[in-house]
Amino acid sequence: MDFSKQKILVTGALGMLAADVVPLLKARGAELVLTDIREGEREGTAVVPLDITKQAEVTACVSSERPDIIVNCAAYTRVDDAETDFATAFAVNADSVANLARAARQNQVKVVHVSSDYVFGGDDPEGTRSEEYREDEVHAPCGLYGFSKHYGDELLCGILPEAHLIVRTSWLHGIAGPNFIDTMLRVGKERDMLRVVNDQFGSPTWSGWLAEVICSLLENDAVGVFHASATGTISWFDLAVEIFAQASYQTKVEPQTTEELGRPAPRPAYSSLSKDKLKEMLGDVCIDWKESVAAHLRAKGVV
Repeated sequence: MDFSKQKILVTGALGMLAADVVPLLKARGAELVLTDIREGEREGTAVVPLDITKQAEVTACVSSERPDIIVNCAAYTRVDDAETDFATAFAVNADSVANLARAARQNQVKVVHVSSDYVFGGDDPEGTRSEEYREDEVHAPCGLYGFSKHYGDELLCGILPEAHLIVRTSWLHGIAGPNFIDTMLRVGKERDMLRVVNDQFGSPTWSGWLAEVICSLLENDAVGVFHASATGTISWFDLAVEIFAQASYQTKVEPQTTEELGRPAPRPAYSSLSKDKLKEMLGDVCIDWKESVAAHLRAKGVV
């Protein structure tokens, strides 16, 4: 696909992932229409207000702009808040995806959507699984956040069966939004010791790398569901230790259990994703989880 011939509408354009996606699309020559719930600017391009929870607004925008592709970077990611604010979580993560898909179907537009490892793990609270999840496995959502992402995926596939690209990732971190690495860097300056859970296992993913993957999949005219995360299965404890080691912090990290942490929402005990399908299409493009950390710290100017 030649990006210079594509008009791409990006939702959630002021968010963390879009901070990496937008400049890559722009560098490839795409004509961009940037939208978010609030107005602003990204990469010198105006971001216009669009409430994707409202079908009428979405339909009017897509019909007026006539994009070739919609890249949906908008998401409700507050996992704990979703347990009580589930109406908003489902409106953003499920209903809005259906709104985009319906408008896309009317105008023959392809939709790219970012999904979550939380569509898995709800049936394995003790973490007995050790096999990476494939794209074609039956969902077992974890918590209300997981269910909201599950329904978003299902609605998109049902409404746009031949014109969707779902990129499912895990433990996403980037410098343009709240994330675990920045939290550790902040807390590490404030404390000599902290406790981090060591019984949840998955793979952290650098948003800069994920943005490259999304663009590469588009270049290859990919459709369907692809898993994209760093290689290596680790715990949050392992991740914290590596962050402090690379950043040369002296902060001591001690392990604790998920039960001891006592957060409102359940988390997948194991949610590592198989990247075999991604590698088959793009080659061995996957970033190692330690390099994922290093890329983040370099972008922050920490190392």
